[in-house]
Amino acid sequence: QLPEDSKRFDGVDAEWKELMKEAVNEVNAVLACNLDGRLERIEGMLANLEKCEKSLADYLETKRIAYPRFYFVASADLLDILSKGSNPQLILKHLPKCFDNILTLEFNKDKENNPTKVAIGMYSNEKEYVAWPKEFTCEGPVETWLFGLTNHT
Repeated sequence: QLPEDSKRFDGVDAEWKELMKEAVNEVNAVLACNLDGRLERIEGMLANLEKCEKSLADYLETKRIAYPRFYFVASADLLDILSKGSNPQLILKHLPKCFDNILTLEFNKDKENNPTKVAIGMYSNEKEYVAWPKEFTCEGPVETWLFGLTNHT
């Protein structure tokens, strides 16, 4: 979703690893930290990381605007939701953060008894099951199908 920032982060990561390889060669920590150009390199990496962080925050804000219940979800959890959103079973642990008193969903099963993307009901925090009169398909961008789920329940 953020290709430029992904490349930027990979560059910082590679530079950091290189810096750490060099640091191993110097047993004195003070000398290792004061090598020529070290401070400038670290400051450059920090500036690039701050750019990545800003881009990521802006991206998460667009998702929160698309689905306002994401404002109640921590950024780390939201990243997990967005990265696994195409597989509803992987984000079930986050449902209670988006929905009051919905613990999990019940899904249809395929021929191998694996859950599909078609939800047929929900469980409350008290483990009470509520079957839906009409099934709901959890497909597409996660913020879109969660919005549909909000209207479905």
